Amino acid sequence: MFNLKSKTFWKYALIILIFPVVVNFLLFQRQLPWVYGTADNWLSFWGNYTGGLISAFVAYFIANSQIEKQRIINEHERTIAQLPSLLRLRIELDKYLWELIRVNQERHAFVITEKLKADLDIQAEGDPDLRKYTILLFKEENYSLLEKIEDDDLHIKLISCFEFYDEFSKSISLDINSNKESNFYQVQSISKKETVWRRLHDEDKINFFKSVIGEVYEEIGTIQEKKKTK
Repeated sequence: MFNLKSKTFWKYALIILIFPVVVNFLLFQRQLPWVYGTADNWLSFWGNYTGGLISAFVAYFIANSQIEKQRIINEHERTIAQLPSLLRLRIELDKYLWELIRVNQERHAFVITEKLKADLDIQAEGDPDLRKYTILLFKEENYSLLEKIEDDDLHIKLISCFEFYDEFSKSISLDINSNKESNFYQVQSISKKETVWRRLHDEDKINFFKSVIGEVYEEIGTIQEKKKTK
């Protein structure tokens, strides 16, 4: 593509324009002693030479222009191709966010209930972090939705959301009071439950999910605008 603001373009254009003048001055006007052949011979040679040079120069710029145009088209198509995946990601992340909010509220309500029981000298049911909660489990196939995401930063954040929710949903849905499980399994389960609840609060995962969902919405809006201007 011809870029009229490019110094390289004007440098080569100037060389092509000045070259015939220099040849005329050196070979035909000055008649230098080390130049062999008649003026007609040299005129024919330089005519063919400069003609070939100009043709090569033009061919280069045409080819470069086509490559650049194709690159822009390919980049645009890749950008538009993200849209279905981003829409699906938005739906899945919304569901996961509300599940996090719901079980967190359920845990909070359980904590308040246990405090009231303690005030009334009623036997407590146990640690709220170790209870079994019903929650929507993570779908492993959702990772395939990330394949077309172009923004590396958003891609990493989405992976982080998926990894946390996968671990969190599996851990809090474990039943540590099951008689079928060994003591070792119960100890592992307790550790997992305590860890994911601590991460949910200490790392402010709910607000992190909200922030990532906001970025997904922005990316969808940007791509939809590009699609309109295609």
